[in-house]
Amino acid sequence: MTACSNVQIPQQSQAFINKYFSSCSIVLVEIEDEEDGREYSVWLNDGTRIEFDLQGNWKRVARKKSGVPLTLIPNTIQQYVKTNYPNDVVTKFSKKDYGFKLELSDDMDLRFNKQGQFIEVVD
Repeated sequence: MTACSNVQIPQQSQAFINKYFSSCSIVLVEIEDEEDGREYSVWLNDGTRIEFDLQGNWKRVARKKSGVPLTLIPNTIQQYVKTNYPNDVVTKFSKKDYGFKLELSDDMDLRFNKQGQFIEVVD
């Protein structure tokens, strides 16, 4: 793993950060070599961590303090969380092969398919 504060990230990643986290700035970029290729994590000044693949596609957003921006989460998932967990916020949101995984502020993990339909609670 390499940590740098002045690494140039792909334009696609910059656009993602500007769209969803426009009031934040990048403080650190970590480059990691994984079994399935290189990826990197970007840390923002508010504590948000965003993981991207080498092409600049987001893979995971973790934002403990204020929660993941709702505009990033599909509407069907937003509605499910609002209905079933009205006192929680989404603190982690990940894209997976099967769809999406999220963690709520009470540390409960939920899985959804690619259409945003609930699959299961994960222990």
